[in-house]
Amino acid sequence: MRAILANGRFRAMPAMSRAAGTLERWFAFDSPGNVARATVAIMLLGGVVSLLLGQDANWDLRNYHLYNGYALLHDRMLQDLAPAQMQSYFSPVLDVFHYLLMVRLPAPLAGFVLGALHGLVFLPLAGVASLAMQGQVLRAKLAPLLALAGLCTSAFLSEFGGSMADNTTALFVLAAVYFTLSAQRRQAEGATRAEFVAWGLAGALLGIAVALKLTNAIYAVALAMAALCAGGAWWRRLTGVGVLALVALAVAALLAGWWYLRVWQVFGNPLFPQFNALFQGPLAAPISVADTRWLPRDAWQNLTWPLQFAIDPLRVSEIRLVQLIWPLLYVTALATLLRGVVRRNRAAPAFALAMRALLVFFGVGYLLWQGLFGIHRYLVALELLAPLVLWYLFQRLLPSHRAMKLGGWAIGLVALASLLGWNTWGHERWASRGFSVEAPPMPEPGRSVVLLAGGEPQAWRVPLLPAQARYVGAATNFPESSAYREHMAAIVEGREERFVMIPAYSGQLMLRWERMNVWARRFRLSEGRGCERLVWLATRVRGLRSEVERVGEGRCRLIPRSGMSSVPDVASRQARELAGQQLAGYGWALDEATCVTLASRIGQGEYPYQWCRLRLSP
Repeated sequence: MRAILANGRFRAMPAMSRAAGTLERWFAFDSPGNVARATVAIMLLGGVVSLLLGQDANWDLRNYHLYNGYALLHDRMLQDLAPAQMQSYFSPVLDVFHYLLMVRLPAPLAGFVLGALHGLVFLPLAGVASLAMQGQVLRAKLAPLLALAGLCTSAFLSEFGGSMADNTTALFVLAAVYFTLSAQRRQAEGATRAEFVAWGLAGALLGIAVALKLTNAIYAVALAMAALCAGGAWWRRLTGVGVLALVALAVAALLAGWWYLRVWQVFGNPLFPQFNALFQGPLAAPISVADTRWLPRDAWQNLTWPLQFAIDPLRVSEIRLVQLIWPLLYVTALATLLRGVVRRNRAAPAFALAMRALLVFFGVGYLLWQGLFGIHRYLVALELLAPLVLWYLFQRLLPSHRAMKLGGWAIGLVALASLLGWNTWGHERWASRGFSVEAPPMPEPGRSVVLLAGGEPQAWRVPLLPAQARYVGAATNFPESSAYREHMAAIVEGREERFVMIPAYSGQLMLRWERMNVWARRFRLSEGRGCERLVWLATRVRGLRSEVERVGEGRCRLIPRSGMSSVPDVASRQARELAGQQLAGYGWALDEATCVTLASRIGQGEYPYQWCRLRLSP
């Protein structure tokens, strides 16, 4: 730490200096024992941080993470019909882990395990830094510090201890990068057997990452490009890439290929309902479902995108993630390129070829992300590596003594900004049980069908409801076709007992608007030009259920969406009216006299629901 942040004031404090020195020696990656101690310490810290954050309650968990794992374990593909909306048919491999962890273990223990697992990312991240800085004098001290700085980036922090898959799969992506760099080093040294083992491990880990989350395919392409950039003769590089690709494809097919094949056999589209314009699965509309709202809109935005989403984080995320790493990377990369053109004869610091491969992986991965997704949280794997890349750019841009000092301050500032602006996807206070649902009046589950009406996430309750019933999504985000509606009607008509599940509202839930307006004021979104961004947020973010009201000149606030009261009972009645309108399009109606409001909770957070009988429209 002194090596990065040393200055006169710090040296004038002997006690702090000695403590920092002890920490340096303990965390230095100069022996297997230190590596193990540092990793265990970070994992334990990760578990504690997860406990402090609380029970995970993000939108995706409530919509499909819990349900999909349950549905796979209980073979419900043919029994239910899209209760988790269009996400019902995403690959459930990782969600089986989430389901078993969160339902079978006490909730705080499950949260601790997830936090410790995310803390384990420190190990491959520090390993990559160590390989990339091979030959540098301070490598053993800098590698773990740069890894710690990577853990203090905004996208990673936002998902910490939660079920959103980016943090968990980043563990496998970065481990694949580590073994790729290791294979290249062995390849250059002529160690044939060792290099093939390393390539095989890299491919297996990459295949796991892609199987767990398909969007990691961009990192597979980036890693293949990086693998060609170092490692001896071209024929050896091509051989290594071939082993990497074949093992990755085999592992991904083994872990998730069977799922896509089954979905294809059942629905006529392995990615159902996405890309249905290509596959033409009958139950979905023949359109390619793609979320393009996060992508740059013109050439100028494409050229300056890191600056654009640093200024306006809501352009790439549904929550505000404060970060400085991407604009700093952008500016220093441009400055480094310009300096290289102007002063070609300047002696550059010597770095291992692994750094060149890492830069190719980073650059290709970023360009693919910007061109295909533009969703900030998909950048977790790259953002973890970003402090290492920034440190390297400072070494290329400045003389060594200035690069060390200014680079250290820049990385410290990046970490501080992310920590101070830490935002998450939703947590609740802990309870011993992560999820609880009050049993509905369903006397004969085997003869019952339940419609989950509307676009709110409700499927998380299904694993805690009677398993004999059939659960069907109606008027959700699923791109329904006429065949879908016919199939839904056949399911409903095939069961004598018919029910509808609708969201309800509690006093605790209505406090959300007060909290959201506090955050809006804190981030200057409730006045001036901030109101424009608040309007964009209210119209784009799923589950926000809000609109913007102007309150005086140049000021605004979030309020419940049009027609929704801030009084819980009135809001619940209005939700029933909306559901009634939606169901009327299918020829069905609610039996208002049978509607009851029941309790359900995530941790200590209240998520009540309404339960009504369904009847045919008169």
